[in-house]
Amino acid sequence: MPTLREYMTTSLATVPSSADLYTLAKQMKEYDIGFLPVVENDKSKYTGVVTDRDIVVKGLAKESAENVTASDILTEDVVTGNPDMNVEDAASLMQENQIRRLLVIENEHVKGVVSLGDLSADGERSLAGNIMGEISKGYGNN
Repeated sequence: MPTLREYMTTSLATVPSSADLYTLAKQMKEYDIGFLPVVENDKSKYTGVVTDRDIVVKGLAKESAENVTASDILTEDVVTGNPDMNVEDAASLMQENQIRRLLVIENEHVKGVVSLGDLSADGERSLAGNIMGEISKGYGNN
């Protein structure tokens, strides 16, 4: 059975927990991404993620936004997988949690990310399609 190690993207931008809002936004623009894994200042231990929405809702909306860092606005409780997780289990996890990308963590370190695009581009189209269907259902209820 294929594992996430075979599908994950390993060239992933990360930011230190001390990064300010400008740095976060600049990185997202530079890499054309909507989320960044946050790591401890030694760039190794994973602590959470910051999304473009977090920057606006949790960061810029604060009165003293110039003093806000990634550690102030990150989301800690993120659904993750590990490199040896099989693809079907990962797809089920993504479907259950209605997420389009799964951060891959090993020993508290960011190893990569798997997106629906990664799954559908490499022969797992039916899995990706099922997940998208479930995610779309969830959005219809909001």
